[in-house]
Amino acid sequence: MKAQQEGFLYMDVLASLFVMSLLCSTLFVLMMSSIQQYGKLMEEDKTLQAMILYMEEGKSNWANGTNSESDEPPSVGTTSFQRIVEEHRDGIHVLTVIAYRHGAEIHRFTTYLLEPSQ
Repeated sequence: MKAQQEGFLYMDVLASLFVMSLLCSTLFVLMMSSIQQYGKLMEEDKTLQAMILYMEEGKSNWANGTNSESDEPPSVGTTSFQRIVEEHRDGIHVLTVIAYRHGAEIHRFTTYLLEPSQ
């Protein structure tokens, strides 16, 4: 009788070892996924900050009457930026900043520009 109880004890240890290793593996996968998500969010945050900075530089150049085409766009990883100043039919100027990643547009910011003060 005692031998059977020891057998069950070993099975309990093996089962708990299996459950613990499964739990550790699951936690490792979740942790790695979280780290990857955090990296993507940090890159996205840097992209949005660079877009805002690029737009503010364009507005400043417009207010000072300088050419905004000469500014070098910021670089954030694989993201590239484009700044466009257009005049609409109402005579209102519009500044647009576009972010591209791998050739696809990911963000677009647009604002109206006031006439520069002389």
